[in-house]
Amino acid sequence: MNALSKPTAVGSLFSPARAKSPAAAGHAPVIGSSSSLAAQGRLPLAFMGLALAWLGAATVMLVASPGVLALSHGAPAVVALAHAWVLGVFVTAATGAVYQIAPVALGTTLWSERYGWWHFALQAVSIPGMVWAFSRWDMALLGHFGTAFALGIGLFATNTWKTVRRSGCRDAVAWSLILSSGWLLLTVLVGLVFGANRFWRFIPLDPLALLRAHAHLGLIGFFLTLFQGVTFRLVPMFTLGDVPDWRPVRAGLWLSQLGLLGLAPALAWRAEFAAAASGALVLAGIIASSRALHQTLATRKKRILDPGLRAFVSGSVMLLIAALAGCALLWPGSRGGSAPGGFNAMVYGVLVVMGGLLPVIAGMMCKIVPFLTWMRAYGPKVGRVPTPAAGALSNPRLESSALGLQALAVAPLVWGVWTRNSVWLGAGTWLLATGVGLFLVNQWGVLRHLRPASTATS
Repeated sequence: MNALSKPTAVGSLFSPARAKSPAAAGHAPVIGSSSSLAAQGRLPLAFMGLALAWLGAATVMLVASPGVLALSHGAPAVVALAHAWVLGVFVTAATGAVYQIAPVALGTTLWSERYGWWHFALQAVSIPGMVWAFSRWDMALLGHFGTAFALGIGLFATNTWKTVRRSGCRDAVAWSLILSSGWLLLTVLVGLVFGANRFWRFIPLDPLALLRAHAHLGLIGFFLTLFQGVTFRLVPMFTLGDVPDWRPVRAGLWLSQLGLLGLAPALAWRAEFAAAASGALVLAGIIASSRALHQTLATRKKRILDPGLRAFVSGSVMLLIAALAGCALLWPGSRGGSAPGGFNAMVYGVLVVMGGLLPVIAGMMCKIVPFLTWMRAYGPKVGRVPTPAAGALSNPRLESSALGLQALAVAPLVWGVWTRNSVWLGAGTWLLATGVGLFLVNQWGVLRHLRPASTATS
């Protein structure tokens, strides 16, 4: 397996391509020196490691109390669990990926690695404190840790904006980075205000409605906006394809932005018809982006998708299904709501988090973590000694089993939430835990190459 790997195989994703437009993205990038390859992966790899630790911790939280999913989505235990998954796993992995992908997609360098490390430190400290504060419903403690988290996200947003500004690029990918980082910062600041409102009660609105508005600022504003841009850099890179038409990419991005501008206040003020209309705009944006993804996949030269890419694509499809479920809940007169059981907000939440975000983020990590590890472990040795290919660091069968079990867990989890059946919830939780366990084992198999002894080649 220790064949000489080609530097350009890694350089296409991890060396700035100096491309300023989508049309120029196909130009062969100039790979940096071996020492720069090793240095590039440190910051994003630290975020990926933290996200993996949180993936294990969040799964343990769920296994310890699967009945939490049968509660109302406003219950403290549910809010704590949701933040463990969304902030601990997904935001950590996604922001770490941005630190690597943004400079490459924009053809420039990261504006400040020091800002990135400060962000990492603040995020590593603040999220455990926030989850603990939510579980105890201690709003004062939440304010302290939430402020630290907001400072970290402020550094992330500033870093992203200045990186985009330095590049001079303003295509759909650049705008998705600008907008998603801005929405994430706004989501965190709004969350701080809403948390303070639980303490002082100065906003005369239903706290549960405010919670829904806050959640959708993050889910649509950060995650969906980010996916609607970077997907069209990642998928062509990994499938050897192209984006044949950027118009549906741009349409999907801006329809989602327009829909979110109406949806968040409509949810906060319980304006049913405005919420339904705004949700329809977001759904239209997701459909446009799905069409663009389908067109992009149709151009691929790599016909068979590996497990990570399959998970990424299936998660994107599930996000579309979750959006349909969300629009049904928003329909005026819909019986779905906050009460446990039946077709309610928790069903929608499981579809979004476990059905959509988990496979998208896990699939992305299956591609990015091996490349980051390869750069750190083998980048300095390129051209001097034989090195393994980046794709050879992971175990495809283990990866496929892990992602498959995670996908199988969604159905019993949804049904268990719908019926409030502990047997189904337990079955879904253990399927998920087994899949996550195998995923972590596979990721550890990749990361162990970072040990000095493992970089020696035979």
